[in-house]
Amino acid sequence: MSLTSFLNRLTVDLDFAQQQALQAGEVVMLGSEGTYTVLSLVSAPVRSVWDVLSNYERFPEFLPSVVSSRILERRDNRVLVERKDSRKLGILPIRVKIVTENVEHPYDRIDYRMVDGTLDEMNGTWELTPVDGVGGEAATLLTQQIVAKASMGPLQSYFYEVFETGLQEMTTNLRCEMQRQQLAAQS
Repeated sequence: MSLTSFLNRLTVDLDFAQQQALQAGEVVMLGSEGTYTVLSLVSAPVRSVWDVLSNYERFPEFLPSVVSSRILERRDNRVLVERKDSRKLGILPIRVKIVTENVEHPYDRIDYRMVDGTLDEMNGTWELTPVDGVGGEAATLLTQQIVAKASMGPLQSYFYEVFETGLQEMTTNLRCEMQRQQLAAQS
């Protein structure tokens, strides 16, 4: 089955232009006002994608908005992670601190929910779906479904704008790191 046919089956909610963008290596985001699905086709096998996605303490090395990220507790497949992010809203700095409980299902998905933090709500899932990439190379469809809410009063629309931009930047940076590590492993 061709990559296009396979992705069409996995991503039925995407229109033709979004399908083309995904296959061209762009991050595709659906949703608005705090409820999103973000997709990226990563030119790396699931194991490489998982290794980057679940290495929480390395996030500040390749995710520019992440100031710090540390594991507070690890028990079985549950990982409690504290993460501090910093972004700008115009000239105003926005600092976010969240503690998430991440339930890992190795090489398949990570379910997460905020248990403490400066947002009102945040929860979601990262899903990793193996696909045959261009030329038969292993690739992974990385999908994040996320709900994030914050009470920002008159700045609410700016919160969503900053959050949406941050989701796309984060997913792009994750994909680049995943592909970089895969290339390094092949060398």
